Amino acid sequence: MSKTLLVALSTADSNKWLLLIEDRLRGQTPEVHTASDYQLLGPIRQRQRRLTEAQVSEMVARYESGATVYELAAEFGCHRTTVAARLKKAGIAMRFQSPTSAAIDSMVRLYGSGLSLLEVGKQLGLCANTVRNCLRGRPIEARNDD
Repeated sequence: MSKTLLVALSTADSNKWLLLIEDRLRGQTPEVHTASDYQLLGPIRQRQRRLTEAQVSEMVARYESGATVYELAAEFGCHRTTVAARLKKAGIAMRFQSPTSAAIDSMVRLYGSGLSLLEVGKQLGLCANTVRNCLRGRPIEARNDD
């Protein structure tokens, strides 16, 4: 029986834990040695996850059917910002985004024209509370009919 000699790993070498796990799955028990003078020699980096076009297409379909960015990140094994970037690159409008300054300017204009917060929200696809929060601090007079 051959002995496998491995060095103990820290979280700095987390991508190497896979080697230990694979040995365990093959039924081998690796011999582990630790070093008390271990030091981190470089930055900790996450392994890059390359998504295929088929995976991106599946991601788009799942997002459009209601899955969240966090759920997709867990499912596809990547970071939420990677999911968001790939969805945006595919031309998907992200849900729950803060209104842009142009959208807030439209809110001010519509509200100033006499529409209620609810009516402004309906026109822009937002709820009345979002419109109210965006109009706070803007030079516009609040009305009592809202």
